[in-house]
This record gives sequence, structure tokens and C-alpha cells, in this order.
Amino acid sequence: MLIDQKAIKGEMNQLIEVIDFNGMIEKAGSIIDEHPSSYLGRWWMSRALIFMGRTDEALDWLMMAMRRADSDGEESRIASSMANVYNVRKQWEDSLNYSAISLELDPRNVVGVIARSIALSATGKRNEASRLLDSNKRLYVDDYQRACVAAVKRDKPSMLKYLRNAMEESPHSKVTVRYDPDFAPYRRDPEFREITT
Repeated sequence: MLIDQKAIKGEMNQLIEVIDFNGMIEKAGSIIDEHPSSYLGRWWMSRALIFMGRTDEALDWLMMAMRRADSDGEESRIASSMANVYNVRKQWEDSLNYSAISLELDPRNVVGVIARSIALSATGKRNEASRLLDSNKRLYVDDYQRACVAAVKRDKPSMLKYLRNAMEESPHSKVTVRYDPDFAPYRRDPEFREITT
């Protein structure tokens, strides 16, 4: 039986929107039961655990997901997620390692590009981060991604503009923005808080 990834993403985004992370864990468990050889349920399990602040467990689930990946694209997606978890933990070297793996497997992985730019900026390589982001402009296809890029580049007016648009397009973005490492420097900013709470 094929996995309808688009339908699963829609269901998970609805759960994110209402901050039902336990519901995400249940749904991820169902995906694992129905598709035990697929990485997808384990990947979604890690997403729920990240939202819950349980990063050690999230990394364990991502490692299990990696063992079930059957394409470079899937491995790249998992590696970029690992880079993001390490960014949340401020373990920049680990993030740089996994984002490099992600981009080697799929140079068009937007999450990998942005995760790497966060770690580069955090390790004092802001110019390199900016070049990486600028050289991949063609990949940013939605306003949430553009907001992430603007956040990393410290372009607050653009970030706020794109975030407003993203939250109108995808209401779950109002929740994910609270956890995404891209926006960590803005979490106490009054304008940021006004549009995200």
C-alpha cells in the first residue's frame, strides 16, 4: 500500500495548528504500524518530540528513520531534520555535519540550506551563511521559507512580512514558528511576539 504523504502532512499540520503533539505521536505510531518499513512515521514521531522539547528522543527516532530511508531524498530530509535538532540544542558542529550530509545527498533541500546557514551564522561565519542563502534563492517557494531566510539574515522587516503571509496561508505556521531555530533570536521581540501569539 502506498503512503499518501500529502494527506498525512495535512493531518499532521492540523494537529500542529491545535498544538496536539500527543495526537501527532498517536498518528505517527499508526503510520509506523501500517508502514513498518517506511521512514515516514518515525520522521513525524521525531517532529512531535521536537515540539515537546524531547530532543534526545527525537534524535533517536531520526536515527531509526535513517535506517529505513530508501532514497537519497529521504536520507537528505532526515539529515536536515537532524541538523535542525542540533540547531535547537545549539550544537553547531553537529548541525554543520548533518547539514553537509543533507546537501551532499540533495543540494536542493531547502531545510538543509537554512539549517546550515543557522549553524554557520552561530559559529561566526555570517558571510558564508549569507552567500549560501543568496545562492539558493530559487529554492524558496513559500513565504514561510522566505521568512526563515530573512530571520537568519537578520532582515526583521522582511521576516515579519513573510511570516504574516505564511500564517494566513498555513495557520499551523503560527505554532511552528515558536519552535523553529531560525526564529530563536526574535522570540522576545515585541513585534514578533505580537504576530505569533
